[in-house]
Amino acid sequence: MALENEQKYRETLDRSVDWMLSQINPDGTIEPASKGAIAYYKIPWALALTGKAKEAESVINWIVKEAMASDGDLKSDKRQKFHLDYYTYPNTWTALAAQILSLFDISYKLWDYVSTFQDPETGGYCSRKPYVAGEDNLEDANSTAWCSFVGLHLGKVEEARKAAEFLQMIYETQPDFENFLYHYWYPKKGLVTVKPAEEPDERFIRLSAKEDRENFLYILGAIVTFLSKLYLVTKEEKHLKLAQNYYSFVHRCNPILYTSESCGKLCFASIHLYNATKDKKYLQAAEKFMLSLLKIGKPDGSWIRGGKPTISSTAEFCVWRVNLLMLGDNNC
Repeated sequence: MALENEQKYRETLDRSVDWMLSQINPDGTIEPASKGAIAYYKIPWALALTGKAKEAESVINWIVKEAMASDGDLKSDKRQKFHLDYYTYPNTWTALAAQILSLFDISYKLWDYVSTFQDPETGGYCSRKPYVAGEDNLEDANSTAWCSFVGLHLGKVEEARKAAEFLQMIYETQPDFENFLYHYWYPKKGLVTVKPAEEPDERFIRLSAKEDRENFLYILGAIVTFLSKLYLVTKEEKHLKLAQNYYSFVHRCNPILYTSESCGKLCFASIHLYNATKDKKYLQAAEKFMLSLLKIGKPDGSWIRGGKPTISSTAEFCVWRVNLLMLGDNNC
């Protein structure tokens, strides 16, 4: 399949990889190291996919040395709010990179801890701490989808099937899916539709199709990516149908979406829906998302966050471009 802008993706990817490598010290540390090794959890997967295995392993070793506890958790007082709200997120990115590099002593140890977050009844993954029987554990669609996506790489298919049941329940209980996607759940209280008093923003509990501001639609990308990958494993139409149902939310979104970093994970989701269906509309959507993402990048291949170049976003967007290039006539 020909990609309309394959050469552009390839050239920008090369620049991004070169820029990333310029930020990594010979021992695998990255400045500012004061942010803690855990801040750089996205780097190893990107390096592994772009042929920089040695550098990827060096960064993983830094993360493990500084943060990995005996139970497989990545413990750090440097975690930011997002990485407390979705506690398993840095752990799963690191586990996936380690798995790709055949560092199984690391990947399975990390996974052993991540697995303690899954509710055996609902199939959902807890947001902030491991599952505790008898408690009304806060669970969410983002953690569930991303943990399960990574788990598929470690052969955790039955756990993934259970997670899909949770995402089906989340979908079926939406009160206004035309406009909003609520993604938090309490097993005893159900879908969270009222913002907790301590949270400053409604976007904590739901995505909005119509608002003219960034709406964390990367969460939707994680859901669709996982369900599309699961369908390729199970060949069960219910998994593909659910992925497509969630993806339909994208079609109603405010065009401001195409000026945000959420384009990255929605590109990834579109790639996997294309792989699952071979429907060209998903490939076209993937390219549209990627071109939008490239528009907000810098000429040197980096992306800016908070007024400064960010190696984490740059690494993440390398991953999405590699996956997109794999659909082209000249594989990456």
